[in-house]
Amino acid sequence: MVKLLVADDEQKICRLLESFFSERGYEVLVAHSGPDALDCIRRERPHLVFLDLRMPGLNGLDILKEAKSIDDTIKIIIITAIEDEDTIQRARELGATDYVIKPFSLEYLKEEVLMKVSTSLYEDLRKVNEELKESVVRLKDVVRGIVAAFSAVVSKIDPHYTHDHVVRSVEYASKILHKLRQQGVKIDSTSEEVLLAGILLHDIGKIFTPKEILYKPGPLNDEEWEIMRRHPVDGAEVLEQIANLKEMAYNVRYHHERYDGNGYPEGLKGENIPFGARIAAVVDAFDAMISDRPYRKAMPVDQAIEELKRCRGSQFDPKVVDAVLALFEEGNLKPEHMPRLDPASSQTHQEHQHHEHSKPQEHDPHPQPHAHA
Repeated sequence: MVKLLVADDEQKICRLLESFFSERGYEVLVAHSGPDALDCIRRERPHLVFLDLRMPGLNGLDILKEAKSIDDTIKIIIITAIEDEDTIQRARELGATDYVIKPFSLEYLKEEVLMKVSTSLYEDLRKVNEELKESVVRLKDVVRGIVAAFSAVVSKIDPHYTHDHVVRSVEYASKILHKLRQQGVKIDSTSEEVLLAGILLHDIGKIFTPKEILYKPGPLNDEEWEIMRRHPVDGAEVLEQIANLKEMAYNVRYHHERYDGNGYPEGLKGENIPFGARIAAVVDAFDAMISDRPYRKAMPVDQAIEELKRCRGSQFDPKVVDAVLALFEEGNLKPEHMPRLDPASSQTHQEHQHHEHSKPQEHDPHPQPHAHA
């Protein structure tokens, strides 16, 4: 509701304006002296003030100057009995929006005063709206720049593996989101941008992982596995330092959670895992399975699809897996940056016994499939 202050020592003027604007849904405040008007402005911060230039206790121009110093966004329309150009010009220089001539008639209020008020508030709203739009654009540009910078940092870890992996992961995720929409899942555009950015940065925590562990050509021992498992939390804690990246941080923190609750770092289950993290888990695993790694060759795409089916409902969200299967059956799953598959990689499923950076299987009651990047 628009809050309006009528500051005039004439009771008749105050009653007329109060009645007129109250009937039109305004919250109307009244002050009959200069000091009372300033106190009301300080306390209530009205959106609009009708200010008589001849107020007892304090000059109207002084009130105008002080009011604008308190809050420059307040719109002030001065009230004057004589159309003194010098005074009106001085009031404009001090920040007055417009002026009205008294005495008022009902017709004058309808045709002149209300139009001045409406125009003033509309212009103010339009200005604020434009400034807000510009701020949102600037903020998005800043956030995108930060995400791009972080992505470049991640790429420095291993330019051959990490950069291509995250690019493909985002491409898969984008296709999955489109398919999920076709299947009736509601996803707004803002959430999609945040989700994809989170997937782009899902491995940022690996900047803290020792290279000898990150590139070890074989299974990790218990101690190494515990260090590797820190990367989702390490990455999330970096992003959480930036207010506008906190939502992205959820996808980073939880992209190794399992749908059955046996993942890490917190053992979240089912729908309690953020939606973006559930998508990240699938694309992360799928791309890892069909890509060469230091400790194993890539597996054929059809075998990776079978692995997703096997883990549907246990490790992975069934809805996300179903979207991947639909894309695969339609021939629309392949990303632009598809990894090159060596013919030698077409081994049998049984030959792919190394789990990516998992603990030795005999120590792991919940082994990951062939595939977590």
